[in-house]
Amino acid sequence: MLENELSFLVRELPDLSKAARKDVEQHYLSSGPAPLRLRRSNGGFELTKKLDVDPADLSRKEEITIPLDEEEFRKLRPLSVRGLAKTRYYLPLPGGLTAELDVFRGRLEGLVMVEVEFPNEASRRSFVPPPWFGRDVSQEAWSANSWLAGRSLDEVRKFL
Repeated sequence: MLENELSFLVRELPDLSKAARKDVEQHYLSSGPAPLRLRRSNGGFELTKKLDVDPADLSRKEEITIPLDEEEFRKLRPLSVRGLAKTRYYLPLPGGLTAELDVFRGRLEGLVMVEVEFPNEASRRSFVPPPWFGRDVSQEAWSANSWLAGRSLDEVRKFL
């Protein structure tokens, strides 16, 4: 699946009281720019590899995901080299788009980011972020979850 998204810092938290949400636990089984990701989310488990489509554009990735059962997840989990936890909220946006707002927990508590995935290039080009969105960090390598995993908010602060 081709992932075509923009990532932003959050200027101000919107009302999350009615938003759908899920808790996400991510572990990385390798290091480097395209590590294997192990994810547990709302009772589901998966292994994912993201590959660059264009090394000059960090916002587009080819994503290969393999569903796992709980036993497979438990066996792979001890192999992880770093991880992170977050709560993801889903907020509707105009044009049928969805804002996926991530509130990080643990060592990254205090970091809040939002992503929007686009079905095509036209919707991406015409996207106008709502006022609560902050700076676009889509092309900043530090903003990838694979980079953030295992780091603390203090280590990330210099990029904010």
